[in-house]
Amino acid sequence: MNLRVELYHNLRHSLQILFGTRFNELVWRFRHIYKRDWAEESIRSFSHPHRQLLVRKILSNKPLTRVLEIGCASGPNLYMLARRFPNVHCVGIDINPEAIRQGTEFFRKQKINNVSLHVGKADDLERFPDESFDVVFTDAVLMYVCPDKIKKVATEIMRVSRKAIILAEHCSIDANALGTYQEKWWLRDYLKLFQSFGLRANVAKIPPEIWGGNWGRFGYIIEIKKPSAETAKTIEETPIYVDLGEQVPIPA
Repeated sequence: MNLRVELYHNLRHSLQILFGTRFNELVWRFRHIYKRDWAEESIRSFSHPHRQLLVRKILSNKPLTRVLEIGCASGPNLYMLARRFPNVHCVGIDINPEAIRQGTEFFRKQKINNVSLHVGKADDLERFPDESFDVVFTDAVLMYVCPDKIKKVATEIMRVSRKAIILAEHCSIDANALGTYQEKWWLRDYLKLFQSFGLRANVAKIPPEIWGGNWGRFGYIIEIKKPSAETAKTIEETPIYVDLGEQVPIPA
């Protein structure tokens, strides 16, 4: 790491310590200004192979009527879900209004009517009633939530979910449950985090050939079953739980 990059990461870390999650919220709120093609590129990224793993895990909780993605950007994950299951209402929230605008326009042009996108934050889900979604999921979002807000975010996610919570995030059993700073994002132990709420998390490694770099080192699909779902009858596609470090097979 050269001196300039090191100074950048140190400055960013200091700002997150000083302002907490509010700093990252500002970064993502105005991301379309300093990275002008980001919102448009987001919707075009639906073909990234990790999304197949995420969607597969979501669908293991069928039957589904409503799902919520927190930090949906322009909606590439919701696009995959909505196309495959037109009777499932797919809802997304994101802090960036331009991403929501472009995503909404994209779905309108594609004549996909079972997706609705809203501007919103991960720790403020008051518009949604308790247990209003079968599955609530994130994809590379909680890694930007600092220790000051992660428990509040987790509490809101648990409140609005009915069957399961599914996270594609950076995870390590060597990290703190609230978060250990790693470059410009937060690495955490989600098993410990949800254990503090009395819930068990099951994790599956994202293979490095699916997603390289830091995702190849720390990327996991994390599933937290709600107690009511744990006692329900076996569903059509039984999810496969694996220990930390074992890789999910690449879907055909």
